[in-house]
Amino acid sequence: MRQTLLTILTVFLFTSANAQSVDVSGNVQDNTGFPIPGVNVLVKNTTNGAVTDFDGNFTVSGVDIGSVLIFSYIGYVSKEVIVNDSTSLVIKLDEDLAQLDEVIVVGYGTQKKSNVVGSVVSVDLEEATATPTTNVSEMLRGRAAGVQVNLADARPGGDSNIVIRGSVSVAPNGNGPLIIVDGLPFDSLNDIAPDDIANIEVLKDASSTAIYGSRASNGVILVTTKRGKAGKILVNYHGYTTVQSLTKNFNQYTGQQYIDLKREANRNRFTGEYLRDENIFTPFELEAIDNKEFVDWEDLVLSDATIQSHALSVTAGSEKTKVFSSINYFTQDGIIPNSGFNRGAFKLNLDQQISNKLNLKAIINYQNTNQDRETGGLNFTTITPLARPFDENGKLLKFYLGPNNTSVNPLWDQQESTDETKINLTDLNLSLTYNFTPNLSYTLKTFLRNRNTNRGIYRSLSHSSGDEGVDGRAFLENRLYRQSLIENIINYKPEINDKHSLDFTAVHAFDEQRDEFTQIQKAGFANDALGFNGIGTKLLSDVRNVSQRRLVSFLGRLRYGYLDKYLFEVTARADGASVFAENNKWGYFPAASFAWKIHKESFLENLESINELKLRISYGATGNQGINSLESLGRADDTPYIFGGETVAGFVASSRLPNPNLKWETTTTFNTGLDFRLFNNLFEGTIEYYKSNTKDLLLDRSIAGTTGFAVTRFNVGEIENKGFEVTLNTNIIRKNDLRWSVGLAISSNNNKVIALTGETDNEGNPVDIPLGDGRRLSIGQSINNIWLPKYDGIFQEGDDIAGSGTPLASPGDIRVIDQDGNGQIDERDNVFTEADPDWYGSINTTLNYKGFELFADFYILEGATKLNPVLADGELWKGAINGVRTKYYTPESPSTQYPRPKPDTHVHLFSFAVRDASYVRLRTLTLGYNLPEKTLSGIGFNSAKVYMTGTNLFTFTDYQSYSPEQNPIENGNSAFPETRALTVGVKLGF
Repeated sequence: MRQTLLTILTVFLFTSANAQSVDVSGNVQDNTGFPIPGVNVLVKNTTNGAVTDFDGNFTVSGVDIGSVLIFSYIGYVSKEVIVNDSTSLVIKLDEDLAQLDEVIVVGYGTQKKSNVVGSVVSVDLEEATATPTTNVSEMLRGRAAGVQVNLADARPGGDSNIVIRGSVSVAPNGNGPLIIVDGLPFDSLNDIAPDDIANIEVLKDASSTAIYGSRASNGVILVTTKRGKAGKILVNYHGYTTVQSLTKNFNQYTGQQYIDLKREANRNRFTGEYLRDENIFTPFELEAIDNKEFVDWEDLVLSDATIQSHALSVTAGSEKTKVFSSINYFTQDGIIPNSGFNRGAFKLNLDQQISNKLNLKAIINYQNTNQDRETGGLNFTTITPLARPFDENGKLLKFYLGPNNTSVNPLWDQQESTDETKINLTDLNLSLTYNFTPNLSYTLKTFLRNRNTNRGIYRSLSHSSGDEGVDGRAFLENRLYRQSLIENIINYKPEINDKHSLDFTAVHAFDEQRDEFTQIQKAGFANDALGFNGIGTKLLSDVRNVSQRRLVSFLGRLRYGYLDKYLFEVTARADGASVFAENNKWGYFPAASFAWKIHKESFLENLESINELKLRISYGATGNQGINSLESLGRADDTPYIFGGETVAGFVASSRLPNPNLKWETTTTFNTGLDFRLFNNLFEGTIEYYKSNTKDLLLDRSIAGTTGFAVTRFNVGEIENKGFEVTLNTNIIRKNDLRWSVGLAISSNNNKVIALTGETDNEGNPVDIPLGDGRRLSIGQSINNIWLPKYDGIFQEGDDIAGSGTPLASPGDIRVIDQDGNGQIDERDNVFTEADPDWYGSINTTLNYKGFELFADFYILEGATKLNPVLADGELWKGAINGVRTKYYTPESPSTQYPRPKPDTHVHLFSFAVRDASYVRLRTLTLGYNLPEKTLSGIGFNSAKVYMTGTNLFTFTDYQSYSPEQNPIENGNSAFPETRALTVGVKLGF
């Protein structure tokens, strides 16, 4: 009995000792002894914990001896410490080198981010993919300083223009960046499924882009897609549904407002009396006025539309075989009838180790897309509301302005026509890498792309074109594009010692692109049943064009590092392009750069507030071959002629004079940047300055008709771009359950013409080169500036009109400035107006609380100017068409901003229509929730996230259009409006 009691007492005392609780305090430091504030200290498997104060101190109460404390902080490796009877701890955290030395993709290889010498920026993929779109270009908007994205086409399947660090060329297609996906050139970012992307890098300066030589004068966008990993099979699904709705910054005139506008325009300007309605409106319009039959064309044409996206991927692999494969399906209805887009895509990435020395990489991409476009002639922005589009039975009427008016209802032609484009894209890439030694390798890379595009347009027998007696009309286009690429790559990385590092890359490449285009136009269809697939009895035209371009390249790059503190890089590339003249086919593009890791110097080693400080300087050249194939050669145009009463094929010399001396356009760039991480990685960012000069511009120049030609392409002039870029990210709160970060990217660019032809006028001034549309190349001005008289408001009663440059004007007319004071307005009074923005950028913030995630992104463009073609249309101010509604001038309410409607055309409307296009937009707002691990384990998922996203929710701008980047009218028709989108989605991992 005594023995039993002794045993029980011993166990009790032992248990009590092990259950003893203590208060643990201490200090958390980095390897240099500097205290780290904000470190999370948590008792493992409990909610008991603390956060270190500004001096790195902490106290955790009630900790059982034997428990484990976890110390975690962003940028440092987490550490676990067992609690013993010691209640005062000093904890050292190591920097997370895997995070700080992130490997990023650069030209023909990878590199540690800390060792990058050129201007390279990584795009945050989570932020980029928060925007649900098939237009991958839009995913880059505001994500990288110096990268400006401008909406080109808002319709389903549309695209955007990307400009990196300003316009460097006036050549056709001369400002688009080079797009490289998995080391292979791509025509468009839209050829990539967003869910397949692993990371995106943007190369901006000559040091980083020179290795791509002639193709990289406008920067390079590097995209890496996901690849297989060794381990268990992972299956991921991402699906979402989006509802699109109209967003705009203007209103049109309603029916009654349009009537008032037309009455005002026909008002007697001398007596102030209104004309009788019978003298203003047609009988059809008078009937509509009496019956108050007004048409809201926007409401009639536009309707909410949906997007559906589904992406399924599989990742699997062993030590020797790794596979990533995905299937993506995307479909989008347009908010305009007859418009839509759908895409199905398949991708396979294979990594196979054949032997200890030989490795194979294979990529297969297949896409099938179908785009339906609203057919031409749809103008719902300026069309009159005094119309009757339907009869009493709701049936569409062909003549919407009455039976005596031959104007065709635009909805009628939409109903009686189709415009469909189908694209089949196949990519095949095989790469073999042989490792002679661990430090020396050779890679053979092959790439074949086939893109087959078929477009069919059909206008039925009832279409307005049928009034020409052609009995239906069809346009059939087929374009076969083929690209072949072969690259031989040698990489050598000798191991010297701890002080020196060396990396050498050499490449030989051959790139061939062939484009075959066929178009036929036929008519005379018996019926509309088969559309453009039917048999037409009349062949109206037949066009066939074939072009080819080839590029041969030799390049080398040498990287050298000393003490992991001083980094040097030299690149040289030679390109031979078939598009240039015989004696100027080759271009040579060298670059050199240097980086200094200042934070590793002895005078900064003890400065705890600086975690990283790196200075970068680079200078180099790139080229541009952005001209059409065979443009340097003489060509003949097909000109049939009549001989003996019959049409006989014939050819005459083209109106373009060949230039046998045409050569490369070359851009040289100086870049300096400072990368930093401060205060235990609380702040990190980059400040950069660049200056690039483009010489030997590829320009079209008009020549005297006496030569027998009209225009020639030649090299002349110089353009300069220079600017600043700032990127800053800060992690304000860094706790386990609560994290808050804010980031911004701001860019400014100044574009200026430095030199032109060298010709001068009679007064010795340099001769400008007209570009049309109110633009011209002029020394000292941006290539995008607008050249018109300066708008100066609206004439008011009592103004000195007689002493102005427009003495015949009346109150309510547009006033411009007589720059030379000679009493008349002519070309000598034109001035340049800055069109480029003063700066642009984005501000984003991410807030994480437990499983919840909130992301907001604002995009800002300040100081931009555009010419609004609707405001510049004289027919609007005559009351002949509808358009942007304004508080126009009347004698009773004299506006100082908008002119008076009148029956004759206002002068200087284009000057008046030059408007500020600055804006601030809530680009993205996303709220997501990640299911906790306990819930996931119960349902067999690895991950699960649900989210809601709003896109283009609010836009603050004075520019009156569907979007500040769009004009209301484009090419005579209403622009396809940009939309506001609300998305609900789910991401699942198995």
